[in-house]
Amino acid sequence: MRHSHKKNPSQLLALFLFFAVFYIPLPAMGAPLSDPYEQTEQTSSSVAPRMTYPKSYGNSDSLNNRSVLWILIQQHFYLGSLVLGTPMLAWLIELFAYLKRKRAIQKSANLDFMASHVMKIGLPFFSFTIILGLLLLAGFMLLYPVFFDYMTQLFRPIFILYAVAFFMESLLFYLYAYQWKVGQDDREKRIHLGIGFLLCLNGILIICLANALMSFMMSPRGVDSAGRYLGDLWAIVHTPFWNPLNLHRVLASMMFSGAFISAYAAFRMRTTSDPAVAAHYDKMGHITIMLAIINLCLLPFAGYWFAKEIFIFRQRMGMTLMGGALSWLFVVQAMLVGFIFMTVIYYLWQGMARMEGSIRYRPYMKYLFLLLLISFLIWTTPHTLPATGGEFQGMGGTQHPIVGYYGTMSAKNTAINTMILILSLCFMIFKRCNKVITVSWARWGNIAIISIFSVSFAVILFIGIYGIMLPANARVALAFPQFMVAMCALFIGFFLNYRMLNGAKTVGPIQWGKLPKSGAIALFVLAFLIATTMSLMGYIRSSVRLNWHITEIMEDVTPWAQTASMFYGLGMVLLNVGLFLFVSVLVFRFFATEAVKTPVSSDEIVTS
Repeated sequence: MRHSHKKNPSQLLALFLFFAVFYIPLPAMGAPLSDPYEQTEQTSSSVAPRMTYPKSYGNSDSLNNRSVLWILIQQHFYLGSLVLGTPMLAWLIELFAYLKRKRAIQKSANLDFMASHVMKIGLPFFSFTIILGLLLLAGFMLLYPVFFDYMTQLFRPIFILYAVAFFMESLLFYLYAYQWKVGQDDREKRIHLGIGFLLCLNGILIICLANALMSFMMSPRGVDSAGRYLGDLWAIVHTPFWNPLNLHRVLASMMFSGAFISAYAAFRMRTTSDPAVAAHYDKMGHITIMLAIINLCLLPFAGYWFAKEIFIFRQRMGMTLMGGALSWLFVVQAMLVGFIFMTVIYYLWQGMARMEGSIRYRPYMKYLFLLLLISFLIWTTPHTLPATGGEFQGMGGTQHPIVGYYGTMSAKNTAINTMILILSLCFMIFKRCNKVITVSWARWGNIAIISIFSVSFAVILFIGIYGIMLPANARVALAFPQFMVAMCALFIGFFLNYRMLNGAKTVGPIQWGKLPKSGAIALFVLAFLIATTMSLMGYIRSSVRLNWHITEIMEDVTPWAQTASMFYGLGMVLLNVGLFLFVSVLVFRFFATEAVKTPVSSDEIVTS
């Protein structure tokens, strides 16, 4: 492996942040004031500064500060998600390997080696994350100095904790990666797993600390209506959007990392001539994309929670998102999510080619794919169609008398939960392809699985139809029951399928490394779609503040304060995706690991 960055560069960031936050004095405390959000008596400081253009923005009236910062934030977010999500994936794979040690020694060794390789893939990106972090910090200080000064006064203790956490992240990151030895004894492996667990916890802490600033900008608490600090740091951190954002970011980081690593593995699999290396990368790509999809299936719950908190905090913000200026961006987001689900099922369909006996199940995939397509069309149907005045008059309103029902939240929730059920069924079929079930209760087990999924779909459909008849505020509350029905069916179905596969007769080994070219392309497409979705959702989340730096406290008075047009916003989204992919290619070209040397023979990997 080639690494020119073994020295720990994040110490520079820690020291920089340490001195940056300590030269700024704490807010001066004054007379007690009542917090309109908390209704508590606290001490106060000076009001939030009044912004003027261009004085408050680095005295530059020729530079679009928002676009520059947009690119820096998104690139840092991509890299940060990768270096925080990759250890979580590696630790999970290492944990699976450890649990298999006594039952399947060779499989355990292969998985342990794979986990160490996944970790090493993320190594060269750590230094670049530090560099982007410093550039982002400089961008805030130079382009938004007044805003940055105000936020630093409020969050000085959080900045100090963030610097300490980032220092610990770098220490644990390199310790976890470089102390990895395949075949460690039980005591050494438990210590290494403990280091990985601490690394994952520290990564979650970093995500939560970073989200504290973003959630405060969207839903400020701990200050009065003029922006005076009221003396309660926890109130500033624990805003209404903080926990939903935390869950969203943790799941998204793992999903993004899994998709990114699987695309890299697909490329290496297709460009090697060594069967053992191809098998290793094929299996790595499959495991990491499956871990990514597990997080994708959990993300709707985080989205429902986030949307609920938005409507509770400010109904205006919810209407802006769902029915106002940003509603069409949600149509684009729905299309991207639908394409992700269809691409995953297509990848599983193509992956069946690795297994003997899969011909039995391939016809079923077509029908499930058709049902998924119908759900996708409902999922992407907008509530309000673009139309002329005459067309609106002909429809009798802004909503189509038929299509309008398919654009409601009830119909969309029904569609996405149906897509989750279909994806689950496809994965269960995939796991059966090269096996013949031998348990005595196989027939009743199949009937139970079919019954569970059928009843779950019927309940989800009933809730969706019933929700159309309810007012919008009551309709939103039905999203959680639908999601829980889908999750219950998923977990019960997976458990039954797992029990039925215990002791099953193998028709033939999985031929890792034999993934068709179309399957590898599907992994590339998934990485692109997931990266685009993350960038788009960041644009939507930021735009919901409209012309405010901090909602209803600090106004954005720049010429570019208005919400960006859809054309401009999508252009920036694609620019950020393209720029990140370009940087990734350069990193892999000059800093990535060399061709992997597998610890076992080709036959052992292919049949594992």
